[in-house]
Amino acid sequence: MIHIACNIDANFTRHCAVTLVSLFHNNRESRFCVHIVTDYLPQGDRDILTDLAARTGNEVHFYVPESDLLQGFSIRAAEGRISMAAYYRCMLSSILPSTLEKVLYMDCDIIVETSIAELWNTDITEYAVACVEDIGSNEAERYQRLCYDSKYKYFNSGVLLINLNYWRQHQVDRQCITYFHTYPERIRFNDQDLLNAVLYQHTLYIPLKWNMQDGFYRYGMDRKAPNPEAYRQELLHPAILHYTNKKPWHYDSMHPLRGEYFTYLDMTPWKGGRPLSSFTARLKRGFKMIPYLTGLRHPKYISLYE
Repeated sequence: MIHIACNIDANFTRHCAVTLVSLFHNNRESRFCVHIVTDYLPQGDRDILTDLAARTGNEVHFYVPESDLLQGFSIRAAEGRISMAAYYRCMLSSILPSTLEKVLYMDCDIIVETSIAELWNTDITEYAVACVEDIGSNEAERYQRLCYDSKYKYFNSGVLLINLNYWRQHQVDRQCITYFHTYPERIRFNDQDLLNAVLYQHTLYIPLKWNMQDGFYRYGMDRKAPNPEAYRQELLHPAILHYTNKKPWHYDSMHPLRGEYFTYLDMTPWKGGRPLSSFTARLKRGFKMIPYLTGLRHPKYISLYE
């Protein structure tokens, strides 16, 4: 049994369904127990997610943490787009059953494209977490603000293989609470900053394919790679595709693999939903595309099919 954790609110039920369907569809040889942490989720939403899992022999459990668990916390970056539920991933060791030794945490703006058995079987006995470097890890400001050496790198918190035994032994949840209340001015990127600040010395970095973020697809990134063609192939065939910037359900998304989201959306009760279904959305996108079509601006993303 592979254990998956997600934290969502009612605004993300549909996207969580897409993530889970992609996971189940591409991992038919595995069985999953999905742990969904939420401050509130309507019963109808719970039933949809439970049914999607049951169809493939998997199961879902729901957890509603104590209302005061995040007392004093606040959303900094992307306020209005990210909910307080994001911080629950910092508290998973105290929220999830004590019998769990590890869990794979995933955001729900993610598509799973391959088997994750290799990732799940990664040895993290000596580490707090296995993770992928964040696209912003080369920005000196992050290390200066969080007060640690850049040699330790900076990870993205959207995909985390978590050693729950380590987290309980070292009370990572309490460390996160103490750090936020002691240094609130250091926290800009919410839970991601907090986890990096607390865990930077205890991380195992894994290949990019396990958390292929939006920024890796940006124009010019392939030119920085030692082997641009190999890099392009990695982008074309990620194990876990993470829409970290504009989401595919936004009318102005230009991500070259945004169509993958709709492949799996059509396996859910939201089948057929598209962001450009209205004339207004199509008109707004048309205006958005003019500078790129006329050559006034460089394309945002790498061309994957040249």
